[in-house]
Amino acid sequence: MSSASAPPPVSPPGPPGEPAPSPLDLLRDPRAIVDTTVAPIAFLVTDAIVSLRVAAIVAIAIAAALLLERAARRAPVTNAIGGLLGTGLAVAIALRTGSVEGFFWPKVAQNGAYAVGFLVSVAVRRPAVGLLMRVLMRWPAEWFARPEVRRVFAEISLAWVVLFGVRAVVYAVLILSGHAAWLGAVVLVLGWPAFAGLVFAGYRYAPRRFAQLGAPDPRTDYDTEGRLLDGWEDAPAPS
Repeated sequence: MSSASAPPPVSPPGPPGEPAPSPLDLLRDPRAIVDTTVAPIAFLVTDAIVSLRVAAIVAIAIAAALLLERAARRAPVTNAIGGLLGTGLAVAIALRTGSVEGFFWPKVAQNGAYAVGFLVSVAVRRPAVGLLMRVLMRWPAEWFARPEVRRVFAEISLAWVVLFGVRAVVYAVLILSGHAAWLGAVVLVLGWPAFAGLVFAGYRYAPRRFAQLGAPDPRTDYDTEGRLLDGWEDAPAPS
């Protein structure tokens, strides 16, 4: 903790008057649920009622409509473009294989890749969650490099490895067993709700874990140049 003679704490570097966003801001856009669940569910329902080919057209139309809606509002379209490309790939696989289950193979590959990527990031001591938070929060680079800070972000990154791995395995098992009717419900539960729950859990877990390990506060214990304030006593490296 900073001593009494240390200069008053200041905000970390960043654009003047522009507060760093909270990770919970990611959960406040209701369109995120629409972006991640409507197309797959519409695909399954249309296939059950009409046909695979019509289901493919409906899924592509929904993804394209979401992109156009974002563009019309002049909102960021990166996720919508990714959604359209992902839906297009899923539809192509479904039509090629002639089965509704083929639509979900890209989700297996995507989540498997995420699980491997996050696991590798922890193994090389550059946890993915820490890298993402460094971009999002704009806190000092020296703080993110501290061993106790890396340890916390590694623990949270491993939680994401579990979620991505569970998604990949469950989707693959349902696809291979031909349980297409279950895929929509499972994608819905393991999609945005699981994502939001893990973001919230990490948001609550991190501050308590940082305090437990004796990490400095990046908001108050660094100056405007990203240097640790005088008087701070480093906590011992975690065992």
